[in-house]
Formats: sequence, C-alpha cells, structure tokens
Amino acid sequence: MKKVLKMILKVLGKILLIGLIGFAATFTLYITNGENKLIYYVIRPFLNRHYDSQVRDRKV
Repeated sequence: MKKVLKMILKVLGKILLIGLIGFAATFTLYITNGENKLIYYVIRPFLNRHYDSQVRDRKV
C-alpha cells in the first residue's frame, strides 16, 4: 500500500512540475507579448515571401 501511495505522489509531483513550467512559459509569453512578436517578425515575412513569389494569372 505504501509503494502505491509513493508512486501516485511521484506521478502527481511530476504532473504538477510540468504544469508549473508550462504556466511559467505561457505567462512569460503573455507578459512580453511574445506571440505577437513571433507573428510579426517570423511568420509574416515568411508569408509575404511565399505569396509574393507566386505567379499570378491575372492582374487585379
């Protein structure tokens, strides 16, 4: 019975630690506005290059 309880506490401790690390990471992204910076500096230039390199059949 004690072995099972120790194992359960170890698993719960690891889950709690992973949750705490995940919370700290997402909180840091929120505070530093990281997701918007990532979109502006990484994703948007990539999409601009992608769409600018496509051949157009007709002009607007």
